[in-house]
Amino acid sequence: MRGMSPATVDELISSADERLDSLLAVADAERDRHLGDAYLGRRTTDVLTHLHAWHLLFFDWIDAENAGEEPEFPAAGYTWRDLTSLNDALYFAHRHWTYEEARGLLIESHGRLCALLRRLDDERLFDTEARPWLGRESLAEVADECLGNHYAWGEAVLAKAIAQ
Repeated sequence: MRGMSPATVDELISSADERLDSLLAVADAERDRHLGDAYLGRRTTDVLTHLHAWHLLFFDWIDAENAGEEPEFPAAGYTWRDLTSLNDALYFAHRHWTYEEARGLLIESHGRLCALLRRLDDERLFDTEARPWLGRESLAEVADECLGNHYAWGEAVLAKAIAQ
């Protein structure tokens, strides 16, 4: 885990909301930027679709769990050693979106993910042993990585591109 995770779902969501607002403020100002070496020659739009795609993976994990199946974590056909390949696959699957579409999709999936977290059992959400498929992490820690911490990554990529 990178740093301290929020202790409550309200803290997790509040932090994620703030970081999303901060990211979108930068992204809106740089919507047409090609990011060069800061992000594999991709665009600002691709940062937003990357974040949205990871929200979709999170929904897949919960859907599988709710169906009584063990989620494929991080994704079907991928291990954490294949993260670069998985991220490339997500890029190719979502690269057709315009900036406005990507922004809307990210805001929508952020809202759905936050609503989902509010519906989950708090004790189980923060329990590092509740979901063996996550190893030694709680679902709250993984949610924080898919939300606020991932938004901070996106903002850092944009800052690096701006500084180039």
